[in-house]
Amino acid sequence: MTKNSKVIVVGLDGGTLDLMKPWMNAGKLPTFAKIREQGICGKLRSTTPYYSAPAWVSMVTGCNPGKHGIYDFFHTDTFSKKLVNSRYRKTSAIWNHLTDAGNKSIIVNVPGTYPPESINGIMITGLLTPSPESEFTYPKSIKNDLVKDKIGEYELEQVAVDDIPKNLTAKYAPEKFADQVKNAIISHATVTINLMEKHEWDFTMVVLRSTDDAMHLLWGKEELILSCYQTADDYINRMMERYPDAIFIIVSDHGFGKPQKYLYVNNLLYNTGYLKTISDPNYNLSSLMTMLFDKMSRLIFHLVPLHKLVRSSIGRKFILSSGSSRNIDFSQTRAFYHSVCSRGIRINLKDKYKQGIVDKKDYEKLRMELTTLLKNLKDPETGRTLIKNIYRWEELYGENAVNDPLDIIFDLEEEYGAQELLQPPEGLEHLLHSKKKSLSILSPPGFYDWMGDHRPNGILFMYGKNIKSNQHIDANVIDIVPTILATMNIPIQNNIDGRVIEETFITKPTIKKIDAHKKKKILTETEIKRIKKLKI
Repeated sequence: MTKNSKVIVVGLDGGTLDLMKPWMNAGKLPTFAKIREQGICGKLRSTTPYYSAPAWVSMVTGCNPGKHGIYDFFHTDTFSKKLVNSRYRKTSAIWNHLTDAGNKSIIVNVPGTYPPESINGIMITGLLTPSPESEFTYPKSIKNDLVKDKIGEYELEQVAVDDIPKNLTAKYAPEKFADQVKNAIISHATVTINLMEKHEWDFTMVVLRSTDDAMHLLWGKEELILSCYQTADDYINRMMERYPDAIFIIVSDHGFGKPQKYLYVNNLLYNTGYLKTISDPNYNLSSLMTMLFDKMSRLIFHLVPLHKLVRSSIGRKFILSSGSSRNIDFSQTRAFYHSVCSRGIRINLKDKYKQGIVDKKDYEKLRMELTTLLKNLKDPETGRTLIKNIYRWEELYGENAVNDPLDIIFDLEEEYGAQELLQPPEGLEHLLHSKKKSLSILSPPGFYDWMGDHRPNGILFMYGKNIKSNQHIDANVIDIVPTILATMNIPIQNNIDGRVIEETFITKPTIKKIDAHKKKKILTETEIKRIKKLKI
């Protein structure tokens, strides 16, 4: 292994071997098939919960969520929908380690990187960037080059804000939506390749995130999903042809599958008295509006410029301030489900939250009650248990976990998904025909649910010099950073949780450990120039 080994990481958000294996076998993904034959291929275990926010941050830090502190797209230490950002992360990312070692990085479209960090190289932030008007590049001048005739036009998505137009396009114009996904892949891959051509680099990472949208919203339309994977396959091949001496690592943050039903967690907590509402969720204005939107969605899709509307300052504020929490009476609520992608329940403790009502002495008793409630949940149609695992935050993330993790975290059996909406899942039919006071807690995927949902195992491909051929090797998302550092002959800090995937190498790299508190920083060229100017 040489010191100057270049490494290219390509993230294929939500990539799953369940779909890719048959396609590779049929010759429909030739680049991935080549890597599988001439490199390594296996499953990459995600975080718990297996969602993008904690998984990508664990991928780029090598640390469990309890150390880096990102558990969701939204803060877990407040009841409002406040987006997390890179400053909320409590551990170093791969680009920080490389900057300290004097290596240059190009980082493109990695979720959770906004605001961009000052690194030895270039960063263009990805998901969780507030808007195109934000300063989302480092250095700032790179933003001016994101045009067709220079580096290329850059597709910037906005979490939550873009959900409605994406959902409606996938529902009423699926081919158009697949084209949008492919255009995003082309945008991010093109920008990355052009940056690699124009600038020096030792490490490059790009995340092709829109594949996640394709599988959430187009599941069941496999030919359309395949076309998105084929676009990614083609651009990865272009990178491999341009940089034949680089080591390629292709990863996903989680896998994907088909949920048969969704568990409406806040409905469950409402029915059992742990959650109280301001108005009856069966018939309140918010529920009525969402039901009517469902019925009128086709007309709205064809007549309203939704993309422009939701991205306006007013639309953005309205969407981020809406949701099930608007109808929760926190002054009487003991527990509630945090968000659609947290798989976590928050207990409303006194002295911790402004409207907290649960005494500290009752905390453990309440956690046990909620755990028992979840354990005993069964599908009335099949008799199957819904919950696979239930965790207390400290046993999952450690007693020293930062940034206030959720109190109870759970895994569902793979046939089930989880939903945060606090309303009848049946829609207007419930309003017109049902006389129940309680809310249904289990429902087949409906208008506001995903057609595909996450699974714990993503993908891992590795290819290049010194990488074994035709090997199946499984690993964990936290193993990627130490493996990159070992590949590049850089010491690994002892606070990193992952391991070097040594079995993937023909000749194992030398593994060097370093105390995280005693690391020696190597100054970048820019910093050296600044020091020289100060001396003058």
